[in-house]
Amino acid sequence: MDLEREQSGGFRRLSRRGLWLVVGLVVGVGAGLLLGWVVWPLEFSDADPAVLEEEIQRDYALMIAGGYWLDDNLARARQRLRSLDKDDLDGWLLAVTVDHILQDGDPLEARQLVKLASDLGIESPIMAPYLPAESPEAGAGGAGP
Repeated sequence: MDLEREQSGGFRRLSRRGLWLVVGLVVGVGAGLLLGWVVWPLEFSDADPAVLEEEIQRDYALMIAGGYWLDDNLARARQRLRSLDKDDLDGWLLAVTVDHILQDGDPLEARQLVKLASDLGIESPIMAPYLPAESPEAGAGGAGP
């Protein structure tokens, strides 16, 4: 009888310790998540574009093309593209542009990418419909018939 009482008392102590251990773990994990996600969340700034995932780099190229569309600053656009640290930057930009066109992306974004690629000397037949049409009068000094 005493042995049973001693064993059941030991079990109760063990179950209380286990309960407190579980409660401590839950409170600790909860506090860690609260501090990490709400109080002091990690914020990235000035990240190097070369370390971004490929899909994010493609989005970055769209933003570069959009910026170039607005300010027409080819040197700045070229510098931003170089920050991606691609071995074959022209080939990569061509692939991004062609993929965007073939995936029926936003037509304005396609025109922006094509303008940037074209002004950088990158050409492809698939880009032709997105290039601005040159009027025959423009070559004759703008004089009409």
